[in-house]
Amino acid sequence: MENVAELTSALASLAWPALVAIFAFKFLEPLKGLIESFRGRKFTIKVGDNELSVEEASEQQRIITADIQSKLAELERRLASGQPVILSEPPLSTITRRRILWVDDSPRNNSFLVATLQERGHEVDIALTTTAGISQFRAHTYDAVISDMGRPESDKAGIDLVEKIRKYNSDVPVFIYCGSWASKNMRQEALSAGATEITSSGTTLLSLLPLESTS
Repeated sequence: MENVAELTSALASLAWPALVAIFAFKFLEPLKGLIESFRGRKFTIKVGDNELSVEEASEQQRIITADIQSKLAELERRLASGQPVILSEPPLSTITRRRILWVDDSPRNNSFLVATLQERGHEVDIALTTTAGISQFRAHTYDAVISDMGRPESDKAGIDLVEKIRKYNSDVPVFIYCGSWASKNMRQEALSAGATEITSSGTTLLSLLPLESTS
């Protein structure tokens, strides 16, 4: 019974990643033929609000698929070794609104993740700089904020954004979604500044966002 309980807990913690996987494969499958046929040509594909080149869409597809496979492999290893299966903290579920501010100077890189959120009915506002992000944050009520780490304005722009947001609101979850080097080496600095979490995994990011309603 204990193993059954652990398995149930594991599957529950993977609920959001599993939904993302289903969406990703359902959404991307029709594009595979196009990607192979159009590779190297000057075609674009509409993903959410962005027009991506075939190469950009193919690379984002590769990253999402690899990320999902990594999470499933981790679950399989833990189950096989009898280790407790806890991949992440349960998603925050105390916020009913679903409006997200995403600050990134290259929003095209997040096209599939943003499209996933929009597909599930959530509103995502985009800002390209810390200044623009803070302006939007003060003008609207957000349930979560996502930021990359480095931008032309600063190598620690994500941390700077967290510190500024904490001056206005101490409760809103703020996530830094960045490369693997920054997520490991700047983790403690980001958390100390007030970041809710920092990760290089899109699957983990979606699983942590406060998208559940208590009602």
